[in-house]
Amino acid sequence: MYQGLVLTAVSVAMLAMPALAQQSRISEDRDRFQMSVNGASVSITRSGVACPPACLQPMQAGPGVSTIGELEMLDFLELFVAGGSGLLVDIRLPEGFGAGTIPGAVNVPAATLRPGNPYRDDLLNALGVRSGDFSSAFDLVIFGSGADDPEAAEAVRSLLDAGYPASKLKYYRGGLNAWVALGLSTALSR
Repeated sequence: MYQGLVLTAVSVAMLAMPALAQQSRISEDRDRFQMSVNGASVSITRSGVACPPACLQPMQAGPGVSTIGELEMLDFLELFVAGGSGLLVDIRLPEGFGAGTIPGAVNVPAATLRPGNPYRDDLLNALGVRSGDFSSAFDLVIFGSGADDPEAAEAVRSLLDAGYPASKLKYYRGGLNAWVALGLSTALSR
């Protein structure tokens, strides 16, 4: 009898879980997606972190900026980061970066790239920009926590607005969440 009560309690809890999940928007302008397929209604909704701010981001963060996946990320690490001509930029806050990141990443919080930051020119200088000349600037891959992190796409747009060439920028939309979900190694920052 005890086992039956436990199974009943677990079943009730499992059925209640969707009701407990927080309903969220898919994007700022869409709360659900609905269509009809072969006469059957299909509805896609999203639960979890509130949107905004955590809305799904488009695949392209800015005009001319390539969006890359994990294999391209590994190539970038090998060809650019290890070669000293590129940086893998984690735009999350230092607390998140300190808890774990993609190996080889440096932390440049998105807020530091915004036009209002009085030290942005110093930061661009550290990225290889000399008096508005971007020819020696590092190639960058920008990433955040995941596909619903608006800060990563915003950081790309801030760099473009500062004059950073799109050809020197790449966007890893999947971010740390996709990296971890695929079982790839992470590193603790020092």
